[in-house]
Amino acid sequence: MKKTMMLLLALALAIPVAGAGRADAQTYPDRPVRLIVPFPPGGATDVNARILAAELSATLKQPFVIDNRPGASGTIGIDMVAKSAPDGYTLGVSGVGPTAILPIIDPKLPYNPARDLDIVAGLGRIDFVLVARPGLPVANLTELIAYAKANPGKVTYATAGVAGPQQLQMEHLGLLAGIKFFLVPFPGDAPATAAVVSGDVDIALMGIATGIGLVKGGKLRALAMAGSERSPTLPDLATVAEQTGFTEFTGYTWNLLVAPKGTPAAVIARLNAAVAEAAGKPEVQAKLDALGIRPLPGSAGKVSDFVASETAKNRRVIEATGIRRE
Repeated sequence: MKKTMMLLLALALAIPVAGAGRADAQTYPDRPVRLIVPFPPGGATDVNARILAAELSATLKQPFVIDNRPGASGTIGIDMVAKSAPDGYTLGVSGVGPTAILPIIDPKLPYNPARDLDIVAGLGRIDFVLVARPGLPVANLTELIAYAKANPGKVTYATAGVAGPQQLQMEHLGLLAGIKFFLVPFPGDAPATAAVVSGDVDIALMGIATGIGLVKGGKLRALAMAGSERSPTLPDLATVAEQTGFTEFTGYTWNLLVAPKGTPAAVIARLNAAVAEAAGKPEVQAKLDALGIRPLPGSAGKVSDFVASETAKNRRVIEATGIRRE
């Protein structure tokens, strides 16, 4: 009898809790949401996040507040997301490095994306352009490869950090071409770009929005589009594949909206729908186009499949090139 009473009491206590959980999901959000960006202000990820935050704030009627937490190639900020309460009030904007490169090469990483994060929505894909300092005696990628072969050990490339998508993709390009480019890492996009403009470093992969003004202003020379297709902003610039036949090479980065593992499915669905609504607005599309950001649409499940595919591809490149996090 005592056991029966205790069971009935437990069930009675559980019913209001379940009802409250459903109500919270239906009314989400009812207070400000923290949006952690694991990179410094001003870069493509940060700008993408700020466009998103403004739209989500307007659509969901609560402030989405940007919190920049840079460091360790984006892993400090994403670790903060992973360790937050799974209630939808702390979200993160993650990229290729923290999601699909560093978890492969760093066994000491304090989080595991598959175990500790829920993917909410895809935000965008940013194609890279391969650029060179003006004084480098090459006009395109074919000439760069020939120059690197004739001058072994001399061609340097800049990246925003270590073991990010730029390093992975430059090492992949070197592997395909049978040459070795030498890494010069910097603590962000701005100093990496400045190093190539100043002539201290020879080449770099950078987002089209960053590179376009510098190329048109004569401060950098565009050698190739690194994505799978030409850019409307530089329509005469041939892709890596067009110039070399390396059809397996793609040079781009991407951003995702992520949440701590265990965030209610209804909250994730609400956020995913709000992101899709924002991406469909012509004025938002215009802002993203200006940054060279292509939409990365789909349900949370579809975007999770994309990330799994990208992770598998990166693993193959990492195994072939031997990239490690020093």
